[in-house]
Amino acid sequence: RPASWLAGAAALAVAAHGAVLSSSKLEACVNDGSEELACEQKIVVTLSLEHGQGAGTESAQFLVEELTTEMGEKRKLAQPWRVTWAKTPAYWRYPIRYVQEVNSQPFEQLIRTTGFGCRDDPSSKAEDLTCGVAMQGTERVDDSEGFCCGCDLQDITSNLPTRGNLECSILRPDQESAHCFTLSDLWYSVFTVEPPQVHYDVHVHISRPQNASASWQNVVYNDTSLTVSHQQPVAQAGDGTVRVLLVGDFATAVAPRSLESTYLVRPYRPTSHSRVNSANPFDSAMILDKSFFDLSGLTCNKIGVWFTAFKRQLDKCENRFGSCLYNQLEDFYQEDVKRMGRGEQPRYLLSGFCDGGMTGTRETNVKGFLACPLTQRHTTMLRVEVRAEEAMFVTNVASGIIVAASAANFEALQGGGDLEVDFLSEGPVFASFTVGVTNCTGGLEPGPAVTVSVQPYESRSNSFKLHASADTGGAFECVATLHNAVGDLVDRKVVPINVTDLKRSDNIEVVAAEREGTEDSVDDDRNGGTCETVCPSTFDVFCFVLEGCWDRLWKLLLMIAFAVGAALCACWMAKAGIWCKLFALCCPCSSSASQKHQIVVSAHQPALPPMYPPVMPMPPQPSAPLAVAPRPQQIPGKDPIDDAPRRLRRQRSMPRSGSQVGAARSGSLVGAARSGHSASSGKGPQRARQ
Repeated sequence: RPASWLAGAAALAVAAHGAVLSSSKLEACVNDGSEELACEQKIVVTLSLEHGQGAGTESAQFLVEELTTEMGEKRKLAQPWRVTWAKTPAYWRYPIRYVQEVNSQPFEQLIRTTGFGCRDDPSSKAEDLTCGVAMQGTERVDDSEGFCCGCDLQDITSNLPTRGNLECSILRPDQESAHCFTLSDLWYSVFTVEPPQVHYDVHVHISRPQNASASWQNVVYNDTSLTVSHQQPVAQAGDGTVRVLLVGDFATAVAPRSLESTYLVRPYRPTSHSRVNSANPFDSAMILDKSFFDLSGLTCNKIGVWFTAFKRQLDKCENRFGSCLYNQLEDFYQEDVKRMGRGEQPRYLLSGFCDGGMTGTRETNVKGFLACPLTQRHTTMLRVEVRAEEAMFVTNVASGIIVAASAANFEALQGGGDLEVDFLSEGPVFASFTVGVTNCTGGLEPGPAVTVSVQPYESRSNSFKLHASADTGGAFECVATLHNAVGDLVDRKVVPINVTDLKRSDNIEVVAAEREGTEDSVDDDRNGGTCETVCPSTFDVFCFVLEGCWDRLWKLLLMIAFAVGAALCACWMAKAGIWCKLFALCCPCSSSASQKHQIVVSAHQPALPPMYPPVMPMPPQPSAPLAVAPRPQQIPGKDPIDDAPRRLRRQRSMPRSGSQVGAARSGSLVGAARSGHSASSGKGPQRARQ
């Protein structure tokens, strides 16, 4: 429609980091579907606000000093309106999500036993095990009984250190050591870190004269404040005099640091520990790369290591004391403490991120977020509309209602929940609405508001993310709001929200068993300072004397004495025939070897009984003549040898004189000689003497 134009002039006083992008005059009209448009003359200023470097805020002033009437006459305002705005420091906010609990420093406990008294059988009762067991509720934790190490032959002969530093020797082979997986008192909560969101507020203050007819010196202003943010991007004064719209942000020169590949760990219990600070729980929190973790507990030397990894490690009895338990949270914390003691920047503590500005909370009513302040330029575009004589600008406005708004139950610090808002446009024109969630209790943080355009009488559904700030739940509420295109609040609805408590995995306790051995520790000083490392050879006598390793020297002398004694004992047993007797028990000698005589006969002649044992020949006596026995008469057809037994019996029964006895002995020798001659010639019975 034809517009009656009124010219206006604006004088702008802008702070150092603010800039006016555009200033225009227009007639702003509202189309509500009626025949007439409701129009107002307005000054629209689009400006940018910069992020402040310090703790202060940036501001600018906008003064409407004069107006131009339709007749071309300029008229100064006796009491100008003043509009100021300020932007709070911007920071990146990282939502966190709870994962589980991990122990700060699992350590190895050593128990030495004798008499082969170490017990690590998983099928045994808890009270029979040397290390005891761990219980999770009423269930026994697998592999929590630890493991045992003893002295084998290699340990005795090599004298190399064992895991429990046992003094392995031939005299003490029954020594054993129990190695128990033990948990420290301090526990940490582990969180994943979500992508960051920029957060700040823009405060707009409108000062209007209370009495327009008052003089310049007696001006009394009424102040009205408006706040816009990414959660509520539009606002206006009650009568529509001033309207503020947060347009958006320009991209930063440096993108925010991504922490999605890291875990945040925060001390959790016990509350009596010096690092557990309920007032500021992020004081001793750390950010570590996910590669340092294995939350399944199955990998050695990773944060989250558990009983199974410790018990099932390879070569466990040959490894160093404390193996499988390196690179734990306590190690990283102490590493940063040493850095700070040297005046260096920590690497894992929060004070080492964002140039030392990383904190756990930025607002007293918001917790459970990491906050990183922006140290670079951050520009925000803001549009301010002030009622004045301007050009025409038409905004379609429609009324609407919130049909339904609800949120499902969710667990605290587990990624948040979703709040659904359904609204209906009741206007006859195509219009825009701004839907948002504000004023949440219990530290709930909603997602940013959205602006949608809908057709007449069309319904639309929008979802908003809710993040819990604490680990305790409860019954809370948020307010779902619906604003029309000009920022009027057309409807609101209170949404009840039920958040359950965070379920922690911290119900682990160890049942102590009665231990028969002696609890001890290992001084793991093996960097060239012990006899085992300085003199690794068993027979290096010169090194033993030079380094003062007298215990190893005495062990070597004892081994040599034992070897020499064993050799002498074996030699004596060989001379005494003890070895032959011992072997004879296993392999007895043949019976034929024990016989001194053996008779050999021909196949056609029967064997004869053995003759008298051989008699050594006596020298002839010269005083007595040699008597020759009469030759027996041979019966024809009969072998004279067959009759020999009869003749012998007859001769034994006859009395003999001394000369006859000598002759008989001589005759026997002669007969024996003849018999030997006959046997050798093959003409008589054959006799062999063995």
